[in-house]
Amino acid sequence: MPYRPILIAAVQAAGLTIAGFIIPLLGQIAALLAPVPLIIVAVREGRKAGLAAVGIAAAVVAVVVSGKMVFVFFFLSFGLMALGLSEGLLRRLRPEQAILAGGLLPLAALAAALTPFLLKAGKDPLALADEYLRTSIIEAQQLYTQLGLTELAQMMASVPENTLYYLVRLSPGIVLVTTLFQAACCYGMARSLLLRKDPGLTLSSGPAFAAWPAPDSWVWGFIAGLALLVVPGTGIRLAGMNVTLLFLLVYIAQGAALVEFWLRKLKLSVLWRSFAHAIILTLPPTIAVVVALGVVDIWADFRKVRGPHQNL
Repeated sequence: MPYRPILIAAVQAAGLTIAGFIIPLLGQIAALLAPVPLIIVAVREGRKAGLAAVGIAAAVVAVVVSGKMVFVFFFLSFGLMALGLSEGLLRRLRPEQAILAGGLLPLAALAAALTPFLLKAGKDPLALADEYLRTSIIEAQQLYTQLGLTELAQMMASVPENTLYYLVRLSPGIVLVTTLFQAACCYGMARSLLLRKDPGLTLSSGPAFAAWPAPDSWVWGFIAGLALLVVPGTGIRLAGMNVTLLFLLVYIAQGAALVEFWLRKLKLSVLWRSFAHAIILTLPPTIAVVVALGVVDIWADFRKVRGPHQNL
């Protein structure tokens, strides 16, 4: 067993996770990348090494944060995501397949673990989600107040009731989109670092991000989600919003891949390309343009990455 890389990966993953508990905002963003070192050690040193690193990292986080539930949460969320993504890389799955495996595996495990508690509580899942959200907002207010971040605390206190209503009912789509986005970021970063350290490494058979197209048939899911938005009935419309959220992520990714393709044509450095993506993906008007580009690319095939039989 290669103990040194296992320990290094475990400490890195644990450190990123612990940062999420003690550093507002930036620490929470860093924590989302905790699976990356675990993916790298699993791919380079083998599945057993990856599993060992996950276990050690979970134990370190549990000791520092002081809680058995933290160990379980880390293992079922970041740990399973890392193992799912590394397995996708080792099996040379296409990027979207590996990301779905890495994102859905922890969600399925957490759902299985939480179901007995929900049944025992005997409450409506939406009511529990509403209670959890309100409690989280109060705890965040207290934390930001203690840290002297009064403006952030006031912002949390002024969240409108209507916003809370929709956040709870759109929580399935939000959780799924957030988890898959995290999985996609961890997959891309881990794959890039692995190829940089070992250019001859054989990984997934999928193309680089700039040449990646989503499966063309997925557009029907997007169309179905949009169609549900105009069907009478609050429940149906909320279901349509959840579905649409998921496919918005898909076509934001495809649109961003197009932007990356054109930026590479201009021979811009990684730094400038990253800056451009950050600007584009933080402004609502440019996000809408990116989604539109992603959808139109299904038929236009701007990068000529599809064969004649693949276009709809």
